[in-house]
Amino acid sequence: MTTMNRTEIHADHSHWQSDIQSWHEDLEAWRKQQAKLLVDFEVALGAHVQSMKEHLEAIERHEEVVRCHERFIAEREQSSRSGPGEIEARMAKAHEKGLATHEELRRTHQRMKGDHHEAMAKLMVVLQILAHPEER
Repeated sequence: MTTMNRTEIHADHSHWQSDIQSWHEDLEAWRKQQAKLLVDFEVALGAHVQSMKEHLEAIERHEEVVRCHERFIAEREQSSRSGPGEIEARMAKAHEKGLATHEELRRTHQRMKGDHHEAMAKLMVVLQILAHPEER
């Protein structure tokens, strides 16, 4: 161990004080970033939850329309009043609309599924970093 003179010791202390001040500034900046990130995250998560709710409602509406169409077809087939051609003619337009709705729901669902899986995977990485920094 070498002996240090007062000038060297004072220089080290001065450097340490500078580091400590910089660390305080970093921590304050990080605290502000985290606070803003949490607010932004809550807004984004709220929008995601609302989007999922709206998607579920659209699925349920589509499901009900499909059930109604199936009931209509079954009732008409059992009825002697309608022939197969009439049923098909009356259902063709509704069926085309159902096809378009179903395809739109499928695309929306696939997009949401991909977004959800990507977001969850990235959040798990963030949680791992924050919860277990010693494992990195």
